Amino acid sequence: FGGILQVIVHIIAIRRANLGKIFIFKNHKKKEENKFYKNFFAATLGSSTMHISAFIDTWLASMLISGSISYLYYANRVFQLPLAIFAIATSIALFPMVAKAIKNKNEDEALKLMKKSALILFAVLTISMVVGIALDKFIIELLFQRGAFTSEDTINTALILKMYLIGLLPFGLAKIFSLWLYAKEQQVLTAKISAQSLVANIIFSLILIKPFGAAGLAFSGTLSGFVLFFLTLRAFGFDKFVKMFKNY
Repeated sequence: FGGILQVIVHIIAIRRANLGKIFIFKNHKKKEENKFYKNFFAATLGSSTMHISAFIDTWLASMLISGSISYLYYANRVFQLPLAIFAIATSIALFPMVAKAIKNKNEDEALKLMKKSALILFAVLTISMVVGIALDKFIIELLFQRGAFTSEDTINTALILKMYLIGLLPFGLAKIFSLWLYAKEQQVLTAKISAQSLVANIIFSLILIKPFGAAGLAFSGTLSGFVLFFLTLRAFGFDKFVKMFKNY
């Protein structure tokens, strides 16, 4: 219901701003129309891989000891908090400026913006990761330990939270560098990168689930985050990455 409400609110806003015409293509602009839908569906597919990964993790966790699904869910909710507050919020605010700079053929300005954001994000995510790992049990106990949620559940969830938090930096920084690809209208490439990360997550999960259980599933997600960051950085360009931090 919440998702439907969000769509309705955006439709109302589009109509009030008289932006409905952006979805209307003239016959001679068929090429632009095809390009729009191609990028749109590619971006949708790319953004859905995280949900697919969560579904697969839940399915695999159902084969483990009782409570594993809950451990993963609660730990992931805590992990998503700094990711959303810092990484996602930063990428949303940064994207229009990067896209505008690239459209105006001012890549130097875009790189300066990305460098500044990446450094700030690196600092806040590192602090979040260290604090989260140091206070993992306290955080879980404070948020969830009541009723049927016992101290043993706290210990198990805290371990999984640690596994997730190790991947906070790569997931967060990948969002910053993926902005370059989106601004360059390379949504298909970002979708392929997300799909490759998903495949890596599945492979790691199948390898680690037996020896480490739910913690192995969480760490598999972290490893896939490093894969995502590496592939995104490779698409962005290692030379450009070095140049960005060397010259700007």
